[in-house]
Amino acid sequence: MGLLDLSRAFYYAVNLQGAAREGARHGAWFNTASRASIYLDDADIMTAVNQSLAGAGLTGVLVASGSCLLPVDGNAYHSGPYPASAYPAGPNAVNVYICYTYPGGAPQLGTMATHPTNNSWRLGDVNVIMLMNFQLITPLIQNVFGNGIHLGFNEHFTIQGKP
Repeated sequence: MGLLDLSRAFYYAVNLQGAAREGARHGAWFNTASRASIYLDDADIMTAVNQSLAGAGLTGVLVASGSCLLPVDGNAYHSGPYPASAYPAGPNAVNVYICYTYPGGAPQLGTMATHPTNNSWRLGDVNVIMLMNFQLITPLIQNVFGNGIHLGFNEHFTIQGKP
């Protein structure tokens, strides 16, 4: 039974990592015909994330904070570990944080309502962070790990574009 629980955790971890990668890849894509990053916004990235999570029966919820989620160790690249308060309170829920870093490293935005209409974000960074409070179901594993395990993944992609 314990192996079943840990197998489920691994299954969800793989799905979270894939969804974070798909969201970041989708947001970084450059449309040469319009000469703009037409998917570099919260709604389009969340659509890609949730389509990727659908097979696992999960739905991500965007946490729009207005600034980037900072890890507790001061890592400048926004790569965990993240504070416990950033994880969802409910079991098997997924919080999604999206961070946009302008070319050259500043400024950073925690939300982008609409995509840019030009190529100004070329060589910037989009980071999709996915945090899940995975609920364990077997008593043996709960005795070892507690009631849940925090799963966290992030993916950085360089925003594409042509000079």
